[in-house]
Amino acid sequence: MKKLLLTFLTASILLSACSSLRIGPKGEGEYVEAESLVPYDENNIRQMRKDGILAAQKNAVEKVAGVFISSATTVDQAQLVEDKITSKTAGFIRKSHVMKSYRKGDDFYTKIKAMVLVKDIGEIIKQTDEDAFAKKTTIVVASREQVGENLSLSQDCKQAIYRVLKNQPYALVNGDNLSKNNLENPNSTIDKARAEGARFIIMADVDANPLTALPGGIPSPFTSYRARANVRTYSTNNYAIVAEGAAQQSGLDPLSEIAAQKSISAACESAAKQLVEPINDTINSAKIFSVTIKNVNTIERLKQLQEVLRNLREIEDFNLVRYANSAAQFDVSANISTPEELTAKIIRKYNIYFTVMSITPSSIVLNFN
Repeated sequence: MKKLLLTFLTASILLSACSSLRIGPKGEGEYVEAESLVPYDENNIRQMRKDGILAAQKNAVEKVAGVFISSATTVDQAQLVEDKITSKTAGFIRKSHVMKSYRKGDDFYTKIKAMVLVKDIGEIIKQTDEDAFAKKTTIVVASREQVGENLSLSQDCKQAIYRVLKNQPYALVNGDNLSKNNLENPNSTIDKARAEGARFIIMADVDANPLTALPGGIPSPFTSYRARANVRTYSTNNYAIVAEGAAQQSGLDPLSEIAAQKSISAACESAAKQLVEPINDTINSAKIFSVTIKNVNTIERLKQLQEVLRNLREIEDFNLVRYANSAAQFDVSANISTPEELTAKIIRKYNIYFTVMSITPSSIVLNFN
């Protein structure tokens, strides 16, 4: 009897331990909680319940995929998730069970706990990342363009900047038309660019005015404009100015609006050429650290970690390279002199204690307590 009782207790302990594990078989999966709302259909309860589970499974897969692409800057990532991952939800779900389900107004609510094959999703995104175009630095381009007393919405300066930078390894994003207040107090505009995933924002200010007539009153069929352009590039991480350009250029044409356009384009193009070298120097100046966080345990905590990295001003960029066996490995590009300094900033920023497992000149390993 004692032997039977001991066997039962041992089995109970093992079962309890297994139920507390969050990682799937061979470190490939992660248990994820997800919810869904589908229209309530009293005429087809069975199908409605099935639709609710499928929608929740899709949300669970999207949640996992999101941690891999949230900091990515490669092209077509949104389409990648749609085509290769969320459109094939069933292939990434090992198992799931319904935690809650009930009618909620005109909808049917479902909450599930699903084992999502995190490793498979990460490898697909990584492979597509490697097969896509070279990774590009996202830069928002915004401008204030004025002709005489009137603000211009033709965006001639923006187009000139695009022409200069189009062959650089940048992903250029069309920004807002700026006001004087935006230029004098740029922080809110920089914050918006950062929220859009940009590492830098170029803010251009250009004024074009007609030149006076030729001396002696000599008539001319042409109109001449002179444009003055001042262009600044800000880091969205720390608001620092990383590049500046300024130029004055003239434009001549029988039509005054074309003359103004020519002068603005020439001045902004000349100013933009002064940005390329310092922007590239800034991109290449950051050090690359491999940061591994062990014992993460949940996708929610992984997302919190990413927010910590995203909000550290010294970090220029980061990517989740691998997530398996509850360990997250990041490549972190940071303007920090030592790995010890980066470790200290991560620990101070996150409100949960870490144990420092190891630090080398290029790598950091931390463990959640």
